Amino acid sequence: MYPNPYQTNQQGGQYPPPPNSGGPQPVYAPPTGPPPSVYPPPGGSPYPPPGSSPYAPQTAYQPPAAYPPATGYPGGMMYPPPAQPGAPPAGAAYPGSPVAGSAGVYPPPAQAPFGMPSAVPTPNPTGGMPAGMPSPHQYGQPVAPSGYSHHQPPQHQHSQGSMVPPFSPVQPNAPYGQPNAPYGQPAYPTHHQQPPTMNPSSTYGFLCGPLLRYQNMDLHQGNWLGSVMMVSKPDPHGQQAPAPVLTWSDGRNPHPQHVTGQAIDGYNQSIFWRFALVIPQDHQATKKITYSINGGPNYWFFVAGRSESFRWMFYSCNGFSSATDSVAIGGANPLWNDALAKHTEHPYHVMIGGGDQLYCDSILEEPEMKEWLKGTIPEREKAICQPHWVQAIEKYYFNRYCTWFSQGTYGQALAAIPTINMWDDHDTIDGYGSYPESTMKSSVLTTIGAVSRRFYLLFQHHTTPALVPHHGFFSAGVGENILTSLGPSTSVLVLDARSERTKNVVCSDQTYDLAFNKMYNEIPQGTRHLLVQLGVPIAYPRLVFAENLMGSVGNVLGNLTGAKSVVNKINGEPELLDDLNDHWTAKAHKQERNKFITRLQNFANDRKIRVTFISGDVHCAGVGRFTAKISPPEKDPQLMYQVISSAIVNEPPPEGVIRLLHFQDKVHILEGRVKTYEDMYPMFTQDVNGQSLQLDKLLPRRNYSHGHFNHHTGGLEVTIFAENVRGGPEHTPGGDRGTKPYVIHVPRLEA
Repeated sequence: MYPNPYQTNQQGGQYPPPPNSGGPQPVYAPPTGPPPSVYPPPGGSPYPPPGSSPYAPQTAYQPPAAYPPATGYPGGMMYPPPAQPGAPPAGAAYPGSPVAGSAGVYPPPAQAPFGMPSAVPTPNPTGGMPAGMPSPHQYGQPVAPSGYSHHQPPQHQHSQGSMVPPFSPVQPNAPYGQPNAPYGQPAYPTHHQQPPTMNPSSTYGFLCGPLLRYQNMDLHQGNWLGSVMMVSKPDPHGQQAPAPVLTWSDGRNPHPQHVTGQAIDGYNQSIFWRFALVIPQDHQATKKITYSINGGPNYWFFVAGRSESFRWMFYSCNGFSSATDSVAIGGANPLWNDALAKHTEHPYHVMIGGGDQLYCDSILEEPEMKEWLKGTIPEREKAICQPHWVQAIEKYYFNRYCTWFSQGTYGQALAAIPTINMWDDHDTIDGYGSYPESTMKSSVLTTIGAVSRRFYLLFQHHTTPALVPHHGFFSAGVGENILTSLGPSTSVLVLDARSERTKNVVCSDQTYDLAFNKMYNEIPQGTRHLLVQLGVPIAYPRLVFAENLMGSVGNVLGNLTGAKSVVNKINGEPELLDDLNDHWTAKAHKQERNKFITRLQNFANDRKIRVTFISGDVHCAGVGRFTAKISPPEKDPQLMYQVISSAIVNEPPPEGVIRLLHFQDKVHILEGRVKTYEDMYPMFTQDVNGQSLQLDKLLPRRNYSHGHFNHHTGGLEVTIFAENVRGGPEHTPGGDRGTKPYVIHVPRLEA
């Protein structure tokens, strides 16, 4: 057992308001000259004439000129960025593209084989931008499929207006609700250990971080590959400071290792510092890695041995919907406290964020967005995103991430457990990707999508659009997908089911083809299990009747259950319709879904690897099942479980929704090479307080899950931890209710 550093005096309730609220705001002077960034719809002007309404008829579009931005880093920005000389048209395939006719990548990135490190840009010895890489502020990827665009921009000069502004040392903030001691130190001094003494002359002030990310294992060299991200504060005195240095040690080598931070992006004179980590693994045992930045407090995490299977944690829906009474349900911390207590007993090697790592729906409450919402729906779709709207959108997402990722118990977890993340709609805005085409292509919503993606890549993946191919992702042109190893027995496919999404498509054929190509060719021999992470469950009760009603008579389901308001703010459609369109079981996605399931079953049969889905989104726990009903189950390659674990923070749905979903559940048959039966498994015969449940397939309790490979059975053990009711059998002091475990045994697949 490791000492427990998770004691906290934080009370329930929401995390604090975004940085700078109630105080001086970041410098955001309106630029002179052309607007900073605009997403014009085809045929529209990039910005209206002075004094005109954003809804006024527009003149023919001319690309705006670059301007010196007011946000502290070089180069102008445009939405979308201009086409580069020599680049192929959107949708063109480069020679040797892995999928004929796919969008491809231009030029093709140097993709490293699965389990091998990728080539990285040449570091800048001054700690600035990697040499030869494009400006990170060019958001890089238009929403339309065009592939990754790599070009050689002018090299950055560290002068006035440089991306790396001067800094003076500032004492870092303490975690929210705690004394000045982050994870890795007790919250209060004890006679065993005192809080570390900071050296103000040797450290930056940081707005957010450290944030840990796991990338992969170098199976040939026996190295763990990952990164740490820190976001520095702007310096109020204009003093230059060198790049920060991360120092790490495994407690065995007498010489600690030092890693210089690389500045990969900046916002309003804050810098995103990325520290690339390459850590040799022990042969069998987990080892503890202690790290600090600029001689500051110690943090630690755990690296699995080469032959050791990872203990992994999974969570989703890590925030509150706008109508949720966060205080009434105990705030954001209880289940994170529970998870970190379990991490103290038996460390997790990685935690997988299954979508909605934060909720950004409140973007629509910003004054600039309310200005946009004043127009009629056709006017909103035609409106040009004004320069001050763009600035407000950037400011919102930056502050939202800095707040949510740095405070509360979740902020401690991000410094203690390396992450693998994938976004879903709320990381951008509720329903993003499932609105009608005219809404999705509107200037404002396209801008929101691009800005949210920029900060999603930075905070959740420690990368930029230009650096994505070097940091463990694969793409057929749009989106960032992950295939990585969780030790010798388990791999995980993290599919980006949001970037290419429309009302009719979840992922493109090119993305599926590329994913299966990598799965067949790069998953190591000896792998027994493949986790497939999808934001929305692929096995879930159908609501076809509600889907039909939503499109014609309004929010009937919402009125029956009290689940949501009548219409959404963006396009006036029934509020639940975007959620229904999001589901794999929606009519528009049925054919794509069934084809994907069949291909996964064929892969399982070909490679003798058991496939298991892990998903969130729906704010309840459940287990779906695909099976050919072959006995014993170890002989059934069609057998795939869908583990649903949601939400770790958000409120469960009302009983009316759960009752309706149970009423709709039935056995479905998927015809194919072998007939497959699909249903929801009666997992929850008892509630967390021991009472019998008639509605036993979906559990409306906040929850998270963890899993590990069972070396004795060759199976996968997955446990859902559901939050107890007050006074339940595992009630703990301090306001937390504890959790009740529900265990799923996933059998191995025999040859």
